[in-house]
Amino acid sequence: MNEKQLAHILSHLAEELVPADVDLWPAIRKHFEAHPRHAHRGDNSMKANLAQRRGLRLASAFLLVVLVLAALLLATPQGRAWAQEVLQFFSRAGSDTLPVQTWQLTPVPTPGTPTPDLSSILDAHLNVSEVEAQAGFDVLEPAWLPDSLTFVGATYESEKHIARIFYRYVETNGLVVEQEPFQGIEDCELCSLVGASAVVESVKIGVTTGEYVEGVWNLTEKGPVWVPDPYLKRLRWQANGIAFEILFMGPPEAVTKEDLVAIARSLK
Repeated sequence: MNEKQLAHILSHLAEELVPADVDLWPAIRKHFEAHPRHAHRGDNSMKANLAQRRGLRLASAFLLVVLVLAALLLATPQGRAWAQEVLQFFSRAGSDTLPVQTWQLTPVPTPGTPTPDLSSILDAHLNVSEVEAQAGFDVLEPAWLPDSLTFVGATYESEKHIARIFYRYVETNGLVVEQEPFQGIEDCELCSLVGASAVVESVKIGVTTGEYVEGVWNLTEKGPVWVPDPYLKRLRWQANGIAFEILFMGPPEAVTKEDLVAIARSLK
């Protein structure tokens, strides 16, 4: 959990502990202004210093109580469920089912020259240098991979500004490293929804905090349905103005969460 998430949780906790019509900081500041650090007379100065120290102790004690209560809260199932709502790189849908998507209603195209699917390993025919030339930014590559993965190729999707590097496990299963220049969550193609029940874990990638989830939207005639499937793993984070996602599709034991984190840390 990073500082932003902790601050968000403490803010909510403070709202639960303190009545809505009470603003703590003005009261604390008023207390210190009423007891200046330097008085003109010795006795008054001593009393002011004592009062100031008492005020500091009270403020420290209050902060300690908030931190302890926050820790206790996060130790409970309800607290952990609440913390799960504070996400950075995944957006949680309101439920585990979505309405039928407009692209699901698109008629099947007539036979002809197929359009390359730049998000598919089957159409990954470029090398990383060719993708960098198209993308206009430095595309990072893993310095470490599990022995079970082999490089296939890369693609660049210009409409979404996403560079992808594909590695095969078996047949069409495997791993893809996706990278996209990032400016805001509203423009991030790699910040798509996960189901309401999705379990999102925070992980450390160097000095950066990322998020990991297992699951996939299963397409049905009534719309996508979220399935917590360990055969599809995702790791997301952001660094130096780039949004990253590593996605693995295959047997859960073939590439683990720890493997994805190690791959992320090795990018250069």
